[in-house]
Amino acid sequence: MVSYILILKLDEDKKIKIGSLGNIKFKEGYYMYVGSAKNSIKRIERHFKTEKKLRWHIDYLSVNSKVLDALLFDIEECDLSNVLSQHFEKIKGFGCSDCKCITHLFYSATNPIEKLKKLFKGNFYNYK
Repeated sequence: MVSYILILKLDEDKKIKIGSLGNIKFKEGYYMYVGSAKNSIKRIERHFKTEKKLRWHIDYLSVNSKVLDALLFDIEECDLSNVLSQHFEKIKGFGCSDCKCITHLFYSATNPIEKLKKLFKGNFYNYK
């Protein structure tokens, strides 16, 4: 199973309606979403599309921001979330309705890629 961290950039503060979560105020900056590709890269490819049916929490954020990259891991998605929760601000309840995690979405005011590289010591693949 392949898990991933999707890296998105929001260019300005913005209030976005996120499905059943309702309106959430997002700060300008970078967001990291942890997901599972199951056994198909198509789920990751879908995040880069600007026109899609809004189905998951991340869809509402991804159509309002710029998707920069995806890092692919051979690690369970909840394990990735647990690591990120120790290093980044949490957006509680986002993308984790099917598990016991606090969240699968994290925030950083600055581009998190270098910090992610250090945290995971290069044990990932870039999607792009």
